[in-house]
Amino acid sequence: MFLLLNTYTVPTKAIDEALPRHRRWVEHHFSENHFVFGGRREPRTGGFVIAASDDEDEVRTYLEDEPLFAEGLVTWEIIGLVSQLAANQPLSDVLNDFGATTSVPGGTDDEDESSATVRVVVNDVDRDLVGTSTLDFLVTEICRDHGVDRDAVSVSVDGEVLPQEQWAAPLVAGTSVRLAVLTPGG
Repeated sequence: MFLLLNTYTVPTKAIDEALPRHRRWVEHHFSENHFVFGGRREPRTGGFVIAASDDEDEVRTYLEDEPLFAEGLVTWEIIGLVSQLAANQPLSDVLNDFGATTSVPGGTDDEDESSATVRVVVNDVDRDLVGTSTLDFLVTEICRDHGVDRDAVSVSVDGEVLPQEQWAAPLVAGTSVRLAVLTPGG
């Protein structure tokens, strides 16, 4: 999932004039199930939307024909999200329908997976993670901590190289993960 934030670059009067075109664009993407929810920022400096896709390139194509952007009235920021917890089961079910892997803290009488830890081995070092952690979450966290572009990372799990499309599944205890940073010419 991605948080898409737009910021107005012109006075709100110009935004208000273009808003009907923007709303048609938004409604189209909601009807296609590309967006989960969205709205206006407060104070009124822009808007936001949660995109359901796990593919940033796909999300960027959504923005190409967004009227406020096309007319130079806003800028967009794309922020990757890894959904893990939800406030209640109906919300968790909705998010899961959009491809997120969420759970409700304390939602079952069994041991709560969201608070349990899972020990995995990352580049030969034991690491304890929240029980619902995904490979995507782990890679994002490590890249952020080390200032590495996640698109420059290759990941193998138990000896098998996995493409980013397969990083959404929860990690299982004992999994061996290897991350390598790919460098040009190297």
